[in-house]
Parts: sequence; structure tokens; C-alpha cells
Amino acid sequence: MRAILWRCAVILLTLANVRATGAAELPVLSDSAKPFSFVVLGDVHYTRPKFEVSKVIAGIARNVKDCQPPVAFVCQTGDIAEGGTYAMKDGKRVYRQASYDEMKEELAFAMKDVTERFRLPLFIAVGNHDKHAGGKAFPEVALPLLSRELGVTVAQTCYGFRYGNSCFVFLDFKPADFDAQQKLAAELLANARAVGVRHIFLFAHYPLWTLIRPGFSSQQFTDSLMPIFKQFPVDAFFCGHTHNTAAWVRRFDGTTLTQIQGVSCQASPELVPMEERRTLMIPREELSYYWGYLSGPPAGLFLVTVDGERVRVQFRSGAKILREFEWREPGRITDIKRPEPRPTTPVTEATLKQATAATLALCAWAEDGAEVGVSLNGERVATGQLGPTMRNSNAFAGEKRISIPREKLKLLQLANEVTLDNPTRAIFGVGHAYLEIKLANGRTARTAVSNRFLFSATQTEGNSSGKTEGWKIIPPDALTSVNLGQPLGPMRLSFGASAK
Repeated sequence: MRAILWRCAVILLTLANVRATGAAELPVLSDSAKPFSFVVLGDVHYTRPKFEVSKVIAGIARNVKDCQPPVAFVCQTGDIAEGGTYAMKDGKRVYRQASYDEMKEELAFAMKDVTERFRLPLFIAVGNHDKHAGGKAFPEVALPLLSRELGVTVAQTCYGFRYGNSCFVFLDFKPADFDAQQKLAAELLANARAVGVRHIFLFAHYPLWTLIRPGFSSQQFTDSLMPIFKQFPVDAFFCGHTHNTAAWVRRFDGTTLTQIQGVSCQASPELVPMEERRTLMIPREELSYYWGYLSGPPAGLFLVTVDGERVRVQFRSGAKILREFEWREPGRITDIKRPEPRPTTPVTEATLKQATAATLALCAWAEDGAEVGVSLNGERVATGQLGPTMRNSNAFAGEKRISIPREKLKLLQLANEVTLDNPTRAIFGVGHAYLEIKLANGRTARTAVSNRFLFSATQTEGNSSGKTEGWKIIPPDALTSVNLGQPLGPMRLSFGASAK
């Protein structure tokens, strides 16, 4: 019945002709004071010609169909379409962006499919993949859909609406004019506050800050929104882009903000906590609440319920609730459900003697690739090949694992020093480093992750070689550079009281 009523409303709006709206007018989707829910989907990446992710979306839609209070609409944080394909060329895997016609086909299919699967209104933030083929296809496909859903003419990729006691604003991570977008968003929120709106939810593709994927945010975008966060009590900022899943509250510049980040298309058989394998790019003392995983679960989504002053968020894999938390005031989060801690094994000198294998894991930025020599506690133990990595998407992202020969396992200590040699004088950086050992009983143990990023050259040497990406995306206080050709390190990698 809900789906039929919604479809009838859309038809009536269309027949009545969509009315134009002032730049900061806030359309009202519902004036009801009843509790309601909405779904938040992360990166989806519908890909032509098979559009296989449609099956995932269908499953999510089935699993939320009977939720109470009912789901009123779906929000998607960008990259609803892939906008390209990988192919082999000259023995290398290369990415080809979609043409304008292909992009338009992909976006149209994706938006129609999500809308029909849920039988609910869809609201979307534009993603970087959605802007492929020159960025013209997205507004041509999305803006008419949004106009029909809201009953007003939506003319740009920054827009908002009110539902009950809540305001929803969708932002463009790279608008033509950041100042104009900031002004429009502020006007929308001011109008919402004037009518007594209790909750504010913002949506964009790019995160404000990344926890573990440097280079996947925009300082200009983040800076443009700072006046918003200082002026209005934002309940949560939903985003995607990094294909990680996380929720945290950050204290900054006299205010706090909750960022909730998800991905719907990248399933992992095991949800690995970020801090087990990566360095957190935000100081822990600035995080009053935090959890995060390297990827997302099958059919990942957030189900958000608004009930008066209370906001409840479920992190779900389809129908399964993995985590649940709530707040009544922005930034003051209480956990309702969280998973049991992962099992641990004490690591002692005796434990180390049971090691049957050891690996150095790290993430690199090496545009041209690099050969490195690995020394463990003063003795050369292995060599490894880093990269090459794509300049703007794989820097410090993919994990490289370098095996340590079995006869060298005797060098392992509770507190280790690892050094990298650079015999070919390559320009590269490494980070997120840790040691992992396998024990005779089949279990594994890991050191804590290094909190430093090491660079094989100074930034001046990088500039003279035309390679600067690494220095651009790592905070200066988190990196250490050496002169070109000098050893990198040591990295101090210690087994704590326990490890997996």
C-alpha cells in the first residue's frame, strides 16, 4: 500500500507540472510527526552491461521492506555508477572511462533500478565516478528524478528537503563554486531551523576526513563546510568514496561532528578493524567515539530511525544487524549493540619461538615501482618489489606482503626494528607497516601498526623528479624523509600484550 500511495503521489506531481523553487527554499516531503526510517547506501557502482549489483540492491530492498517504523526514502552517497571498465592493453590492466552515451545509460539504469527495487523515493549525492565522461550525464539523469521526487525544480547537485522534524542536505564534493554551495547550504539550514527542525543530516561522496586512505578527501571541500558545522548542530555527515566502513565523532575547532561512512558494493568475508592493519590518520585523542573496518559486509547499509529527539543507526549486512548506536544530542553517541572483541593470543618470547612463517606487510606509493631490501633487527632478510602504483588512487592503498625466510625467524623479537634499503635510488613512500607471524597451531599474531610514513627522498628531490603526490597527501607530522639513496627507518614494530 505504501508503494502504491507513493507512486500515485509522484504521478499527481508530474501531472500538475513541477513548480519552480527559490534557491534556498526547503521542499517538504512530509509534515508528519510520526517516527520514520531511511536507508543510506554507500558506493554501489552499477556497471554496464550486466549490472550485476542489481541483485545486491534487490536483496537489501527485501530486507528493509517490513522495518518499523517504515522506511520513507533511500539516500545514496555517490558513485551509484561505475562509469568505465578495466581492460588489458600492452600487457597492463588499464581503466577506460565510459563515453557520454554509456555513462547516461549506466546512470539511468542505476537510478531506475534502485527506485523500483525499493519502491521509494531516491535521493543521491554525486560521486566522482558519476562525473565520468565530462560530468554532463549525471545532472541530465539525476536532476529530473530529484525534481519529480520533491515536486520542485532541482537545478543543481546541492539541494535539500525536510521530512518531519529533520532536514536533509545533499552536497557536491566538487561544485563549480564552493562559496556558492556553502551559502546555499547555510540558507537551507537556516530555513529549516526557522521552522523548528530538530535534526540535520548532510550527505556527500567525499569524506570530510579519511581515517586510513590518504588522498581520498578534499581540503577545499572540507574547509568550505566548516562555517556550516560551527553555525548548525549537524547530527551526522554521511559519505562514501574510500570503500571503508566507519563511524566516529571528531572534536575540532571548538565543535564536534559525527561522520558515518559506508560502502554497499564491496563485500568482505571478514570485517577487519582498521587499526589492526592500518595507521589511523586522525589522532585518537580527537575521537570521542570510533569504530571502523577495512571494507564493508555483503549487502552493507545503514538503517537510520528518527523518533522525536532520538536517532538510532543500525549498521547492517542485509537483515543482520552488525552494530547499533544512538544519540539524542549530536556527538553524544551510545552503543546499543557491538560485536564481541576478536579473540587474542598473548605474544611472549616463547610465542615467537613457535613462529613457522613471518611477513612484513606495508602499503606503498611508488609511481614507477621500486626494489627494496628489508633488514630485520640489523640483518638483511629479504627483497621486495613495490608498485608501480597509480598516482591518485592507489597511493598507500594496496597492501604489499614481503615474506621473511624461515631461517631468519630467529631474528624476531618482541620489539623489532625494520629498515628498508633503496639500491636503485627510486622515489617512493611506505606506511601502514606491521609484522605478522604464523604460529604452529595455525593462529597468527601481529605487531602494532607503525604510525610513521617513510619517504625515500626529500620533498625537494621529489619536486625535481616531478613526483610529489606522496608528500601532498600525508600530514607533515606523520612522515619522515631521508636523502635519496639512504636507508629508510628504522620502523619500530612491537608485539603488544596480545595480537590476533
